[in-house]
Amino acid sequence: MSARRGFTLLELIVSIAVTGIIALLVYGSASAGFDTRDALARHRATTEAELETRVLVVDALRHASDDANPGTPAFDLMDAVDPRGLPSDQLTFLTRGVVPPLGASALWRVTLVPSPAGLLVSAAPADNARSDGSSWTNGAVFAAARGMDVEVMSLSDRAWSSAWPSSAQLPVAVRITFYDAAGQVVGAPIVARLGLESVP
Repeated sequence: MSARRGFTLLELIVSIAVTGIIALLVYGSASAGFDTRDALARHRATTEAELETRVLVVDALRHASDDANPGTPAFDLMDAVDPRGLPSDQLTFLTRGVVPPLGASALWRVTLVPSPAGLLVSAAPADNARSDGSSWTNGAVFAAARGMDVEVMSLSDRAWSSAWPSSAQLPVAVRITFYDAAGQVVGAPIVARLGLESVP
C-alpha cells in the first residue's frame, strides 16, 4: 500500500495568498465600477437639471409679456454683487411660457435668484386673484450656478447694459451669464430675444 501525498503547509499558504490577492483585485474592480456608475448618475442628473433650467428660462424669456396691471412691474432687474464680489443679479418678469410647468394661457411672474444652494427659479400666476391656486416653485434647479449676471439690450442703442430703467417695458434681448462659487463662468450664457409674440 502506497502513502497518499497531500499538500504541504507551504503550498496551502501560497494558494491562500494567491486567492486573497485575486479576491482583492475583484473587489477593487467592482468597487471602482460602482463608484463610476454613481459618479455618472450624479453627473447626468446635474446636467439634466441644468438643461431643463436653461430651456425653461429661455422659453419664459422668449414669451415675456408687458401685459401687466398698471403699477405692477413687467420686467424688474436688480443689479447686485455679493460680499465675495460674485455677480448676484435678480430678475423678475412676466411671461406666458409654453414649456411645462408654465402654460400659455396664464400670465406668470418668474423670478430668478442666485443663492449659495444654486439658482432658484420660481413662478406664480401674475393674477393673485386666481382661484385654482396654480403655482410652481423649484429651488436650486441649477446647483452649479451660485452667481448670475443679467444684461439687457434696448431697442434704441442695441448695446448691452446691466441696468434697465423701465420696469413697465420689456428690453429687446436678455443675456444671462452664470457663475460657480469660484467665480468661473458655468456653460454658455443664455441669450434670448424677448416678446417674440409681439414682434411684427
